Amino acid sequence: MKALAKNFLNLIYPLHCLGCETPLEAMNELRLCRRCIASINRNAMPPFELDDLQVLVYSACLYDGGLKELVHRFKYKGKTVLAKIFSKLMLDYIKENPEITDVDLITVVPLHKERLREREFNQSLLIASPISKAYSLALTNALEKTRKTRYQNELLKSERLKNLEGAFGVSPEARIGDKRILLIDDIMTTGSTLGECAKTFLDGGAKSVICFTLARGI
Repeated sequence: MKALAKNFLNLIYPLHCLGCETPLEAMNELRLCRRCIASINRNAMPPFELDDLQVLVYSACLYDGGLKELVHRFKYKGKTVLAKIFSKLMLDYIKENPEITDVDLITVVPLHKERLREREFNQSLLIASPISKAYSLALTNALEKTRKTRYQNELLKSERLKNLEGAFGVSPEARIGDKRILLIDDIMTTGSTLGECAKTFLDGGAKSVICFTLARGI
């Protein structure tokens, strides 16, 4: 009955690939065609270590190929349905790296309130939610952006570090003392943002921080 209903609905509202607009079969759960799925490059590199923090960053994919366009559509064109695909890629990666979820809680890199108003959603929160549910780990807003900063992709690496200094703080209601924290974000480029967030947690009393992103650009 479910397949019949989906096929009927597809006659009225044809399903198209979220990556390239190719028509899809009604039962395509991911809403991506085979070509777009094949263009996503999984990450086989070891975790990236953030400078001087002894914090590892795990990334499920590489920030290239078809994934780059999908992320752009997700963040800047409001295609939030893509969060389901991104979370699946990350959950598949966790199966091969189970130590990622050996933590007490999950949190995400926050957006400044003005940026959140402009975008209307925090992309990292959307991809973190299914991971939280799959592993029965609390998902909490343990971090806040205390001041608005320039977009990191507009800056050189040396400028990125300065841009983020003091830009994050532990949320007043968060209880992070002696906690093992999993910090989730969408993309790691230079690692500056994750490094500043991890440092904020460690300075605030967290026992350890593991970072996990959908993709890495380095």
